[in-house]
Amino acid sequence: MKNVLVASCALVLLACVSTASAAEPISKSILGSMGLGGMQSLSDADGTAIRGKGTFAGVWGGSTALFQGSASANNYEAGAQWVNKDSTALGNSLSFAGVVEAIYAQDPTGSALSVQVLGAIAGGSAWASAH
Repeated sequence: MKNVLVASCALVLLACVSTASAAEPISKSILGSMGLGGMQSLSDADGTAIRGKGTFAGVWGGSTALFQGSASANNYEAGAQWVNKDSTALGNSLSFAGVVEAIYAQDPTGSALSVQVLGAIAGGSAWASAH
């Protein structure tokens, strides 16, 4: 029984492989069975004319700031894609981690407010261009 099953699978696979060819257009029935019945096949000449005409530019990065147990992390990803035009992608990131202290204190001339900001800043920028 196993031999019959293996032989049947091999015949079905061989039939599928032998019917597919790059030079043959895909039939309407095959497109319809995939839910793409309204599509039209593109000829190989038309495909060659537009192949490789698009551009894509992509960047990614991030920043992390750490300060006395405080942490801030930011990430970015940017991309652009155009057909027959240049593509440019730009990404930015800025992180700040720190402590803000507001101290109200009496001094000999009266009251005073002191604000102190302690921390760390990290950031970055990236860009890419495709022609």
